[in-house]
Amino acid sequence: MKTIYVPRGETVTYESVVTENLIVHGCLNVIYGVKARHIAGDGTIHAGTIAADTIRATDLECSTITCEKLIAQRVSAAEVFASDSAAVSCFLSAAYVETGRLTVSISEISEVKAEEVINLKPKKRGMLRLLIASALKAWWLSMMAPVADKKEAVDADFEPVPETPEAEKPEKDESAKLQEEISKNVRKILAEKNKADTSAAEQDQRDFELQRFIGMFKLCRASGYTLRLVPGTPEENAPIFDFESEQIVRPAA
Repeated sequence: MKTIYVPRGETVTYESVVTENLIVHGCLNVIYGVKARHIAGDGTIHAGTIAADTIRATDLECSTITCEKLIAQRVSAAEVFASDSAAVSCFLSAAYVETGRLTVSISEISEVKAEEVINLKPKKRGMLRLLIASALKAWWLSMMAPVADKKEAVDADFEPVPETPEAEKPEKDESAKLQEEISKNVRKILAEKNKADTSAAEQDQRDFELQRFIGMFKLCRASGYTLRLVPGTPEENAPIFDFESEQIVRPAA
């Protein structure tokens, strides 16, 4: 398909779009991605990804934009890659922008990688006025840059930096000792905390065995059984073999 046209006032939804020319005056929703040579129109495009040579749109909302030239009023994307230039007249929201020249008025960008960034005053302007303002600002900066490079400091007061006296050098040693002492105290506190946690874990284990025994006793009592504790160690309560009678003798209860 060479051209896809979305008229004004209509909303169209596709899973993916691959075309030469995309003209959107209404609202276009694309689940996956849009691939086109030219994208234009004053409508709104919601898509997963947008890839095109030139983009001239009003509203763009997607995860990734890859193009050569981008001109828009409002852009909301996670990543914007414009090899030549990107110009957004109203608002640009992105986590990462990589382009040759970036022109924005109001923006919220986490990271920018660009050869030139032009920030214009917030003002209502069309796309044509945005391009003209960007070109004039770039020309003004290119004219002012050589003048700034040629300026040299004349009759500047020179004050040598005083050398640090030998008496003040031990302060660094004291600072290092203080940091070492703080680190030592932190390690000591962590070791004590680990020891306390280990003791608490062992105590919890012992309490668990006690609770298990108590629960077993309550269960037996509810069923009509009772427990009788025989004093002495298991070795003392164990059956004994009488060599004279050649019989096993159990201890008296």
